[in-house]
Amino acid sequence: MTVLFRLPPELRGELKRPLGELIRGPIPGPYLKVRERLARARNLVTVGDVVTENVLKLGVKPSIAIYDHRTERRDYKPDIEPDAVVITVQNPPGTITKELLEAIRKAYELVGRGKRVYIIVGGEEDLATIPAVLYASPGTLVVYGQPREGIVLIKVIPECKRRCAEIMRRMEVVRDGD
Repeated sequence: MTVLFRLPPELRGELKRPLGELIRGPIPGPYLKVRERLARARNLVTVGDVVTENVLKLGVKPSIAIYDHRTERRDYKPDIEPDAVVITVQNPPGTITKELLEAIRKAYELVGRGKRVYIIVGGEEDLATIPAVLYASPGTLVVYGQPREGIVLIKVIPECKRRCAEIMRRMEVVRDGD
């Protein structure tokens, strides 16, 4: 049985607010402003094609990169190096599937063993930030894009884990055929 969490309409507005610190500006500005913080992060997670590509252009290799070969609903082939463990999952738009949750959990296990992991999502990775924060150890830095505004940095602390857990709790739980 496939289980997934679906984003209800009433949560969409809430998720337009950044889950962390918004670094404003056009590319590459926000990345240059936080280059040192990204480079110093013990564990760095990037969510999104553009974010992952721009972090790599800085010479910083994320511990985990989650992307879907699309940006703002258009096909996008980021320039991403293939020197990591690759996990491929399906995750429809507006959802978080059990498959994505398991891939993120497994990615953190592999990172703990010194590996870097790329999770390629068939569908959409936009909500992957939530489980990326939930499964992260304290101090992990999670970065995602805020469309037409900049990037968002989340330093994982108990408060942001609680906020992400609350969002997940408020999502609709759907099983095969529901």
